[in-house]
Amino acid sequence: MTQTELPSVDTKQLHDIARGYVKTALLRTALELRLFDPLADGPQTAAELAAHTDVHPRGMRILLDALAAIGLLRADGGQYVLPDGGAELLVSTSPRFFGGAVRLGASDWEWDAQKHLIDAVRHGGTVAPTHALTPEFDYWEEFATSTSWFNNGAAQLMTEQLVPWAKDRDSVDVLDIACSHGSYGFTFAQAEPRAVITGLDWPNVLEITRRHAERRGVADRFRTLPGDMFKTPLGGPYDIVMLTNVLHHFSQEEATELLRRAATAVKPGGRIAVVGHTTDAHDTPHTNPLPYMFSVIMLVQTHSGETHSVDTYRQMLTDAGFVNPTSHSSEAAMHRLFIADRP
Repeated sequence: MTQTELPSVDTKQLHDIARGYVKTALLRTALELRLFDPLADGPQTAAELAAHTDVHPRGMRILLDALAAIGLLRADGGQYVLPDGGAELLVSTSPRFFGGAVRLGASDWEWDAQKHLIDAVRHGGTVAPTHALTPEFDYWEEFATSTSWFNNGAAQLMTEQLVPWAKDRDSVDVLDIACSHGSYGFTFAQAEPRAVITGLDWPNVLEITRRHAERRGVADRFRTLPGDMFKTPLGGPYDIVMLTNVLHHFSQEEATELLRRAATAVKPGGRIAVVGHTTDAHDTPHTNPLPYMFSVIMLVQTHSGETHSVDTYRQMLTDAGFVNPTSHSSEAAMHRLFIADRP
């Protein structure tokens, strides 16, 4: 990047950043009120929406105009209209409803954690007494519950890669480590009828995972393994071990240790499938800001976690004893998939 291409800074940008929390509050409030739902049937006035949601007309008018100001509604002759894509993401009955993501990303716990960013920067990691790796942390119950936002394509991408490989196996036993909502294992099980999924997570989370298994019609092929992924005997061996959106919670050394542990549970000739946020060699914070912003979340929530690069994932898999690591991505997937073999 040349000097002339460097991003500039002005007061408008700084004001927008400083008051960014107002946009978050607007989105969170509108989704909690289910404000967008009645607009799926057509335009409505502020008075109509106030009556529908049982809120004060003045509060509704100010809220609606602010939502229009940030592009989440269109104001048209005294009425308010959903913008393009709004029905798919903002209406609660949609399969892609974004409310679950907001309940997590704008949760009181995440907001409070960011208030201590300066302490985490000084310390080099979380200073919170309760954090992402606290045993049986109830935040992970909410995470497992709020799965509709998670349909980002990575689970389908993993299934597309593993099903053709699994068809020639004598068995298809799967261990899903830190399974949470179970979407990765259950998407695979729906496509591979011989698959038996064992989900490892905290006991309070597995209660929710089981409900998802029932909803998706695979409960008869789902087993639970409650406990700590670094300490609980993994059982097996398994044809496939899945480790999804986990390794960014740890340093490269700690993540490699977990991968080595997972390797002991994979059958010779079996596979591991790993999913996570990544940076590429050509990425910069300016050209691809999301993974760098995600590292800030890890800074305040974990002791040593951050977004790892594609090369780091490959190195961790190799150091853990796996071979032939491959990387996969798609336009629909927010995260990158890695698959490697156990010799």
